Amino acid sequence: MKNVSIEPTRRAWVEVDPAGLRTNFQTIAGRLPRGCGMLPMVKADAYGTGVERALRVLSPLGPWGFGVATVTEGGRLRSLGWAGPVLVFAPLLPDETGDLLEWRLEPLLSDVELGAAAGAMARRAGSALAVHLEVDTGMGRFGVPWPRAAEWARRLADVLEDGGLRLRGTMTHFHSAEGPPEPVREQWRRFGGCLDALRGAGVDPGLVHVANSAAAWRFPEFAADLVRPGIRLYGGGSWDPPAAPVVAVRARVLDVRDVPAGSTVSYGATWRAPGPARLATLAIGYGDGLRRELSNRGRVLIHGRAAPVRGAVCMDVTVVDVSGREDVRRGDVATVLGRDGEAEIGVAEIAGLAGTIDYEILTGWSSRLPRVDAPTGARPRQGVTGGGR
Repeated sequence: MKNVSIEPTRRAWVEVDPAGLRTNFQTIAGRLPRGCGMLPMVKADAYGTGVERALRVLSPLGPWGFGVATVTEGGRLRSLGWAGPVLVFAPLLPDETGDLLEWRLEPLLSDVELGAAAGAMARRAGSALAVHLEVDTGMGRFGVPWPRAAEWARRLADVLEDGGLRLRGTMTHFHSAEGPPEPVREQWRRFGGCLDALRGAGVDPGLVHVANSAAAWRFPEFAADLVRPGIRLYGGGSWDPPAAPVVAVRARVLDVRDVPAGSTVSYGATWRAPGPARLATLAIGYGDGLRRELSNRGRVLIHGRAAPVRGAVCMDVTVVDVSGREDVRRGDVATVLGRDGEAEIGVAEIAGLAGTIDYEILTGWSSRLPRVDAPTGARPRQGVTGGGR
């Protein structure tokens, strides 16, 4: 089959602003104590922005390393040329030891006995596996339990003596860093006791890290040796001052039509025109990641003005109301997320309407939407490169 080159902004797309990503990294780093390293999270394809782009933008800024969720994601960073540390934020499984060693990845150690098995495999391979011990101080997902610190600290000391594992760091994860401070402080106290238990067993905890975006921003006193920013890097979160916007989502207008009063729109006919109306059909739907909860609730921007969603969001298209507007034509660009002129739809607005969180909105745009670098300036691209039918 002949290769076909298709303009990525023909239908709908995600724009990623490298300048915003760079600014957010530098802003977080500027709040940290001297000597604290940055471990940007680039899991889930860099929160949906494209890991290759994130690596290109963030690597020159001097991060200590990068964080991923899976071994496969870590291998992807190696294939892209990143030679520095890669921390895999999933529990160590012995059958992944070979890949971890080959790609020089650093997994979490959440169970000392599983670590012993992986260490034995690494030792037989003539190597040592670097790990980061995760302590469960209240998150409840995985990790060695904080109340039994003396017990597992002594056992870990024995495992490390065998030489198959090397403790690179020790970490925990705050469950409520966006809320009141006391739960954060309580987890920090628990974690401190576990660090004492390790040292009492003759184990150097290595690099200590606990803080995600919210904790790094709100509690820099807990920054320790590394922080692990994620959502704020990509323009999410609700802390003042707000993060620089990074992601915008655009879609072409496929059709514009005038309809009489009483006309219905989309599946289930959940919207009926109260009077004569002008409707525009956009080339984006829930198959692209536009949340169906925005049906009859959300809005988009076209030429800097709001156009409310009418009817149910479909898999591939969505209808919006442009009544009274002669400036909307086929091929025009609608802004689903982001800025158009002086108007803006933020990720928090969409998350609120969808009853979810920023993370799910940013990571939810499907692979059908190409990721492209944002153009210079606030307004989206407009040239008619498709649309119409």
